[in-house]
Amino acid sequence: MLTSVMLCHCNGVSDREVRAAVAGGAHTVDTVMRDCGAGSDCGGCHVLVEQVVDEALVEIPRRRVLAPTAA
Repeated sequence: MLTSVMLCHCNGVSDREVRAAVAGGAHTVDTVMRDCGAGSDCGGCHVLVEQVVDEALVEIPRRRVLAPTAA
């Protein structure tokens, strides 16, 4: 079972939700704030949100390369 970490306590947004927002096209803290609400209240989690965004952006091309292709 995979665990998730609460990144934004003000809005109850987890790292999984931020990663999903990145996979859906949100590639900056501002677009993540718009898409899932993380960081849109007090802003105390911006550093954490930015770290997760950066990690997720690195993982996206890796997943595409490793994804099985249809024969």
